Amino acid sequence: MKLFVDFDNTIFDTHHKFLDAFFGVFENYGVSREIFEETLPHFSKTALQSGKCYSPERHIKIINKHTGKNISEDIFLQEMSEFLEKLENFVFEDFYEFVNQYNKGDLIILSYGEEKFQTQKIIGSGVEQFFTDTIITQGDKAIEIEKYMQNFSEESAVLIDDKLGYFESVKKLSIDTKTVHIVRGDNKCESGAFCDYHAKDLRNISALFQ
Repeated sequence: MKLFVDFDNTIFDTHHKFLDAFFGVFENYGVSREIFEETLPHFSKTALQSGKCYSPERHIKIINKHTGKNISEDIFLQEMSEFLEKLENFVFEDFYEFVNQYNKGDLIILSYGEEKFQTQKIIGSGVEQFFTDTIITQGDKAIEIEKYMQNFSEESAVLIDDKLGYFESVKKLSIDTKTVHIVRGDNKCESGAFCDYHAKDLRNISALFQ
């Protein structure tokens, strides 16, 4: 059994602890929380239309354009890169209990996002060492799972993710698949034909398959 594990909000506390600290880098350049949050939805809309995922590079360009500021992108990005080097404190504690229950060879990070930014977060968090592979995609996770499992045709695939939207295409693959919805904090637990299991964290995932 191969376990494909989402990164943001599954392994890594992206939308709470990390986001506050991440904003701190913008704040150092005179960006208010209001402007930071106003430009996030603008960027998300642009990303959906263009297929471009979030990155600090794109965000600071939008802020400069939106506000008329002239923040030096090179200096900002240097500080951002330094910040992203040490992110261990943003990893959910239950992650370490989870990885100790599995062989490294069966664990794969499967993350959606802009490749450079996701790579920086994953390496900075220190979790990459616990996985045999890391896959970063800007498309459908089912395509990546199907491609990866071509070398493991006798095994089943499990997707562990906080976003239900990926599950339908995964469950429609011709291989044996299971889906686990991670429901942390204010994330809603929603039942559906394509969700096999719910879990409030990673701690007891192994018990679901016994």
